[in-house]
Amino acid sequence: MAAEQLSPSELELLKKLASLGEPLDLEKSEELIGMPASSAASLASLLEAKGLVKVDRRTATKILLTERGEEVLRNGLPEERLLKLLEANNGSVTVDLARSSLGNDFNIAVGVAMKAGYIKIVNGVITLIDHEGFKASVINLKGGLRSIKEGGLVSEKIVDVLKGRGLVKVEQKSLISIRLLPQGLSLASAKPSIAKLSHELIATGKWREYTLRPYDVSAEPPLRMPARKHFFAEFIEELKDLMKEMGFVEVSGPLVELELFNFDALFQPQDHPAREMHDTFWPDLPPADLSDYADIVARVRYEHEHGWGYQWDEGVASRRILRSQTTAVTIRVLASRPRPPIRFFTIDKVFRADPVDATHLSDFHQLDGIMGWEDFTFRDLLGFLSEFGKRLGLELKFKPAYFPFTEPSVEGYARIGSSMVEVFGAGLFRPEVLRIAGVDYQVGAWGMGVERLALARFGLHDVRDLYSKDYDFLRSFKVKV
Repeated sequence: MAAEQLSPSELELLKKLASLGEPLDLEKSEELIGMPASSAASLASLLEAKGLVKVDRRTATKILLTERGEEVLRNGLPEERLLKLLEANNGSVTVDLARSSLGNDFNIAVGVAMKAGYIKIVNGVITLIDHEGFKASVINLKGGLRSIKEGGLVSEKIVDVLKGRGLVKVEQKSLISIRLLPQGLSLASAKPSIAKLSHELIATGKWREYTLRPYDVSAEPPLRMPARKHFFAEFIEELKDLMKEMGFVEVSGPLVELELFNFDALFQPQDHPAREMHDTFWPDLPPADLSDYADIVARVRYEHEHGWGYQWDEGVASRRILRSQTTAVTIRVLASRPRPPIRFFTIDKVFRADPVDATHLSDFHQLDGIMGWEDFTFRDLLGFLSEFGKRLGLELKFKPAYFPFTEPSVEGYARIGSSMVEVFGAGLFRPEVLRIAGVDYQVGAWGMGVERLALARFGLHDVRDLYSKDYDFLRSFKVKV
């Protein structure tokens, strides 16, 4: 390794280690080489990776006196005080005298001595029965405490006894030393390197104290990960651009919709299964005042009661829901009675209580649209849908279908994986819907599942992949920027 590959800080540490002449104890780094331990540790890790130093790590066990141990060393062990009391009274004292003399240490002293067989208690009198053993035990424990205090060696058995009585504590300490290797020593005398010359270095001549770090012009530039558009968001924008290119005007509507526009204005009866709890979300909101929609309410009432033959309920129509179809947006537009020819579309979120699986979500996007004029036909609608699929790069298949608000109706299918999956429904609005909206020309309508269109477009099999958080997966899609 050349010195030019080292930073000035790394080279500085090598020089200090070389001048020290022995492994550096990291704890004493600031004292020995004038470098904070944290800085020395960080630089040593870099130098170790380059094979210039060796960082030795070991764990040391340290035994320290607790506060109680310090107190006992000063005042004596509880059993030591008991022994002295017995010695001063010819080896025998009453329990009451011992208790008053030893105070809080009485129970400990008596317990330790009796367990070891140094004393016995008969008729309230404590008698010394093993003076030599008692004395030797006190000397050993007291000596152990003193040796620990002074940093000396103590047997493991005595340490265990003292630790069990809370007189000492055992701490594990990590010791780190940095040792200079031969290759590091050979570089310690090299000049520090710099990446570029400054005016000051040239003017003062200090440039001679450095070596200029070489540049590898063949090295690849660093990989940059700039922000980019999400492929599904870009797909939605592509759909909008495609619709505008085909002459459509974008419109929008509220996410929290009235049942009046989500269902009733589309001639969907109030007892239709799609309006039940398992398909629709009802937020906790009060009913709406429909007085601003008096004309359309009157037309809805007439068409439902004469067409379906039941008593239509304005209270049901006034309920607020999370819209289940963006056709609610286009019927609002149609109810404004735009002059033909018309071409409108919307792309936005809808909500349904569907179980989530590979082709269903509880909230998803729909592309809804209407188009029409006086002599508009079902053939015109199919022609538009075919052209839309061709421009999107999808081969669509059509199948006759039934919807409450269109007749004739058709379902559109596209290939997702190995299956043909429904991606839209379409048809001509029924006369009842046109009369409710107040228009007198033919109108074609459709509602497309945008997520399913995306699956077909990108060759995916699971709609949940469109909302993946896998960064590598998301970056695998080519997106216009």
